Amino acid sequence: MIRFVPRFFVLVLVTALSACVSLPPEGGSGRAEFVVIGDTPYSASDEAMLVTAIPKIKALNPPFVLHVGDIQAGKDVCGAPDDRFAALVEALRPIPVIYTPGDNEWTDCDRKEMPGTTTRFSELARLDILRSRFFAVPAMTDPEFHYVQQAGQPENARFAYGGMVWTTLNISGTNNGRDFVMGDGLVVAARAAEARELANVGWLNEAFAVAAARKARGVVIVMQADMVTEVDPKAYGQPCFDAVADRRMRPCDGFYPIRDMLPALAKNFGKPVFLIHGDTGPFRVMKGWAPATIYELNAAGDVWYRDSGEMCAVRDVTHVWIDVDAAEPLRAQGLVTGEIPATTRPTADDCK
Repeated sequence: MIRFVPRFFVLVLVTALSACVSLPPEGGSGRAEFVVIGDTPYSASDEAMLVTAIPKIKALNPPFVLHVGDIQAGKDVCGAPDDRFAALVEALRPIPVIYTPGDNEWTDCDRKEMPGTTTRFSELARLDILRSRFFAVPAMTDPEFHYVQQAGQPENARFAYGGMVWTTLNISGTNNGRDFVMGDGLVVAARAAEARELANVGWLNEAFAVAAARKARGVVIVMQADMVTEVDPKAYGQPCFDAVADRRMRPCDGFYPIRDMLPALAKNFGKPVFLIHGDTGPFRVMKGWAPATIYELNAAGDVWYRDSGEMCAVRDVTHVWIDVDAAEPLRAQGLVTGEIPATTRPTADDCK
């Protein structure tokens, strides 16, 4: 079981960090206004929404855009949608896009064969492609952001804005890359998942260490996965030790290590913590993690349809405000539709 790093070790970690990276200044406003994109485009209708959203984002001119992954639909063959995502990033310039990968563009690619072959995609090779194409150079170049990437797992990044520490973690759906493994050896995939997990644990601890050292007003954590809704209730809280093609006989919880350590880190930090993700349809701003200083945004996107034809989720990008001193520190609204998110945790029957 992986748990949070004890406080004395955090102090040692901060001392080491101070010697090797440029740390952000202390204090700050505790406020930020930005846009989140994720789980889109899955269809021509989603693409049309983005055509409308891009000029609105440009007019808003936020300091950055967060992208919580799923740059393509799960039914799409991987590869070609990478060009479409690159075009989106280019269209938003000079606004930096901070991207964390979703399962649709790598862990789920092995559900299909590579074009012109009878060989399934390797999800690990797909992650390498994403790393080389979208994480080889820093997403932010302005030194005021103090942007850094994790060695060996460059999709994990950290930066400073508004007196807060912001960090991305490569935590994706499909049980965090441990289920439906069909294009890689199961032992190799399990070892890769363990390595990512250890890297994520270290990176999250480091973010809180930096935040404590610099007296940050808050911590913002960005990932793709919905670590609560996407977990099989029978497996909740049971750590994973393998990777499988069929999980039915060996249920486990691929999100357990991070979800288990986060409340303790937040309590020790003692200031607001914001968890921003996509992965599932319900557009929500929630408060309910223990301790009560954790606020969660499930961003707009991930549109799907019931058998009746009813559209579920909100087809939009998300306009977000953070103000750690406000009565409601986290607020959000659909940038195109103006839709306001619900504030209760979704149930299995919820459509939006």
